[in-house]
Amino acid sequence: MKNKPALIILNGKEFNKKEFLNSLSDDRLVIAADGGIKYLGGLDVPPLIHIGDMDSSVPGSKVPIKDTIIFPAEKNFSDFHLALEYAQKKKVSEVFVFAACGGRSDHFISNYDTAVDFASKGMKIVFSGSNEDIFFLPRALKEYVFDFKKGSTVSMFSGSESVEDLTVSGFKYPAVKLDLKRSVPVGLSNVCTNINKQKIRFDNGVLVLIYNKSKV
Repeated sequence: MKNKPALIILNGKEFNKKEFLNSLSDDRLVIAADGGIKYLGGLDVPPLIHIGDMDSSVPGSKVPIKDTIIFPAEKNFSDFHLALEYAQKKKVSEVFVFAACGGRSDHFISNYDTAVDFASKGMKIVFSGSNEDIFFLPRALKEYVFDFKKGSTVSMFSGSESVEDLTVSGFKYPAVKLDLKRSVPVGLSNVCTNINKQKIRFDNGVLVLIYNKSKV
């Protein structure tokens, strides 16, 4: 049986509390990366995994914890990488990430490239924000289907060096077998023209979608 998506909470400034609570269930794997645990205080969450070097965690948290995994502060990988690695070992194929954005730009770029890396290994990752969602999509055997709001803006980028044979429909600017390169961002600001009918397919690479939740 396919594992349910995992939830990872980081330490950025933009925590989408509403979407996080809507994503919760008792049997879902919840991972707090270091200081991300601060967002869970007072919420009814299942026992979670707390992972990281704990350099930004406040002692005495009352959040229920199943296990704490501590790494040295001087390490090769970020706490987010370690959290995704843990989820991967649990055979999770889809992860929703909260508080990945906001704060330092270098942290966001690190989070972005880490998500691209794990998506290249087959994991679908979504950064859930208040104003926008960022999807890191690995190549799939079937097409992706989305229900973005009509009139909303979706930008498409190659997270990997290139995305091959990109075909999209349900947008103002469709594409058929387009090769999208990371260094040439021609997928900026496409507009959804249909409801429940945006379809995307590609052959190789990692496609990054940025969905603006407000209408244009």
